[in-house]
Amino acid sequence: MQVILNILKNAVFAIEENKSGLITIKIFSIDDGYTTIEIGNNGRIIPEEEREHIFIPFFTTKESGSGIGLSVSRQIMRLHRGSIKLIHSDEKETLFALKFRNTDEFNN
Repeated sequence: MQVILNILKNAVFAIEENKSGLITIKIFSIDDGYTTIEIGNNGRIIPEEEREHIFIPFFTTKESGSGIGLSVSRQIMRLHRGSIKLIHSDEKETLFALKFRNTDEFNN
């Protein structure tokens, strides 16, 4: 939940200047044992030179940012045998994917 909230918070920040800002959430499961949540927004593009640094602790482009949100999110996903990655960031959208291992934990 914390990872999803962090990505959504970043998306809200990215679309603040866009009068027609849009955040999308897609959830799907394929027979590969994982569920994927894709969170996209049509706000500020992440410049190519910043993309390789966004998961590094304390890297931030926000004036009041701490730079720990995405690095902590990555660590949380790893601890849960999942992953987080930036799929793309272009004029159309910035898209992150969260991949979770399916479990039977909630079926009992």
